[in-house]
Amino acid sequence: MSGAGTARAERLVSLPEAAARVRDGMVVGLSGFSYQNPPMALVREIIRRGVKDLTIVSGPTSGLETDLLVGAGCARMVVTAGVAFERVAAIAPAFRRAAERGEVRVWECDECIWHLALKAAAWGMPWVLWRGGVATSIPELNPDIVEIEEAGMRYLRIPPIAPDIVLLHAAEADAYGNVRLPRQAYLGRSFAERALALACRGEVIVSVERLVPNDEVVETPERTLLRGALVAEVPWGSHPGGTNGRSLPDLPHYAEYVEAGEARRRGDPVGYQRYLERTVFGAEHHDDYVRTVGLERLERLRLTEAP
Repeated sequence: MSGAGTARAERLVSLPEAAARVRDGMVVGLSGFSYQNPPMALVREIIRRGVKDLTIVSGPTSGLETDLLVGAGCARMVVTAGVAFERVAAIAPAFRRAAERGEVRVWECDECIWHLALKAAAWGMPWVLWRGGVATSIPELNPDIVEIEEAGMRYLRIPPIAPDIVLLHAAEADAYGNVRLPRQAYLGRSFAERALALACRGEVIVSVERLVPNDEVVETPERTLLRGALVAEVPWGSHPGGTNGRSLPDLPHYAEYVEAGEARRRGDPVGYQRYLERTVFGAEHHDDYVRTVGLERLERLRLTEAP
């Protein structure tokens, strides 16, 4: 029985503590929509831990968070509509290389099917029916998705995808696990964070740019995206990706990564290994990564938020 003076439990974790919750063989949900909101600090920490055989549920159109895990040999399957860097690369290089060589299984889907698989898990359904994709090659490419007839109508039967753990990145949160959107968010304010969190059968961990007082959360409840998450304060935790409403993506960094990845795909792995050594294995902590990139460069990416 709790008394009136019982302290409210905080939901804070360190970056290493958060990454340690990811174990071999897990189904891992990751935020990230192209360049935006990838939990890159968490991803780099997972790679340093040598975790293997992960199923990555990311996107729905994912980016460097997925490509780096594939390129580092941590993933055995990818559930996403695509892995791309938009203007920099139509297909991310490590993902393309691994898919072409049969080193990673691709769960073929489009963005709607990706969302529906998560909804089926959140609703506790054995499948959901969907008209989109009927008469396409998706069932041929993905044996988990079957075209059926029901009451004279054709549907795709979409199975549930339930992450064991979900790793997200966001602008801010309080110490009690209330994750918030910034005032100047865009593209619908969120991408797929809620869908991943609702489908998750385990913990939801969010790295954030900053912690805010609970009073701010109470004053503007409409900006709360998720509740009850475990929170790690990791400034610049999405770099080289951007954080919605807080920072721009570092496109020259993406171009450098793609150059190394494409060289590796053509048979020259040296540049890609150097990239991993410089940004992952040579940076023992996230602070080391920030120093490697340089605060001056990072600050040029920062967006000024209106009061």
